[in-house]
Amino acid sequence: MSTTTAPPRYIFPLLAAITFIAPLANHMFLPAMPVVKEDFGIGNELAFATLSLTMMTMAFATLVYGGLADQWGRKRVLLGGLVLYTIGATVCWFAPDIWTLLAGRILQGAGAGYGIVLARAIARDVYGMDRISSVIANLTAAYVLGPLIAPTVGGFLVAWEGWRFLFLATAGIGLILIAAVRFRLPETHHPEPHHENLFDIISGTLRNYGVLMRVPRFNSYALMPGFLSGTFFSLATASSFLARESLGVSTEEFGLWFLFLPVGFMAGNLTSGQIGNRASIGFMTLGGTILNLLVVVSLWTAHEILGLSMLLMVIPGFMLGIAQGMCMPYSQGGAMQVNTSLAGSASGAVVFCQLFFASVGEQAVGLMADGTLYPVMLVMFGFAVAAVIAAIFAAINRPREG
Repeated sequence: MSTTTAPPRYIFPLLAAITFIAPLANHMFLPAMPVVKEDFGIGNELAFATLSLTMMTMAFATLVYGGLADQWGRKRVLLGGLVLYTIGATVCWFAPDIWTLLAGRILQGAGAGYGIVLARAIARDVYGMDRISSVIANLTAAYVLGPLIAPTVGGFLVAWEGWRFLFLATAGIGLILIAAVRFRLPETHHPEPHHENLFDIISGTLRNYGVLMRVPRFNSYALMPGFLSGTFFSLATASSFLARESLGVSTEEFGLWFLFLPVGFMAGNLTSGQIGNRASIGFMTLGGTILNLLVVVSLWTAHEILGLSMLLMVIPGFMLGIAQGMCMPYSQGGAMQVNTSLAGSASGAVVFCQLFFASVGEQAVGLMADGTLYPVMLVMFGFAVAAVIAAIFAAINRPREG
């Protein structure tokens, strides 16, 4: 699509809706997890897997969607992802057992992985490089809005019609987006006729990541957001079970409590946006990871004194969101600076780490769960210490200027 003419007004709302798919797959399901556990009579390991497997599949999917879209065109790949997402939601809707539900959730994750990658790629095609920064900022705001409202909406839907109704709603949204993309979104990238096959695309993508991973500083910048996400999602996921099973909090009430967690992430991002280039990457990444560790230590201390409560989980969750919002934009910028010719691959690696380590944290908490906050705090502490170490290592290995 030409960037010399103004794009249709409906393009941006459609791209915002595309980015919304991932929060719908992940955060809307949070209040339903304890109910699914009760309905199927399963243990914590399988209950937590209904979210962690989705995020892990999504993480690996983000690694290949960009390459596929470059070679096959944006629209075709986007439609394929939406179809996978909708089929996965339908499978979950009718799932007679936990194994079918897990299969549907994996399909949902594979489909939802396109959201962040393709929305940004299409925005670059449509709006051009001179406007891409502001457009991506607005798309990020839409993405953050998803975790802000999805758990609350999910909590009320579960209380109203049960957990299966979530998948009826998400399947309906998938069908609407399929129709919108098919009939309203133009193809914005026409690949060369000599495009490579799927194997060549994946092998080329892996080679690019291999080049980046040979730079220790890049690994530190990429891992930092992952460790921060692991800290945050370990608490966020476990809080839904502890709220229901240990504190007797209803699903709709939990959805309202959860509002505070993504608000912290939004506040941290806004803080980073205001600071801009006035602070160095090293200062912001080290400051964000240290704040993250201090919050975990404070949570542990307060728990020993006051015991478990919703406030004890929500307030630290809010502060962890601030730490993430402060650190992540700068760590992503640092990762993209390592090799500017591979900035897209660097960005994809950061997103992968965020999703992958979030899923690792969720499943680790599920395997160790005993109805208390202690396993959660242990996992969080491990991630928080690892994040500080990564920030220090990145600062030590920063190239000298001049």
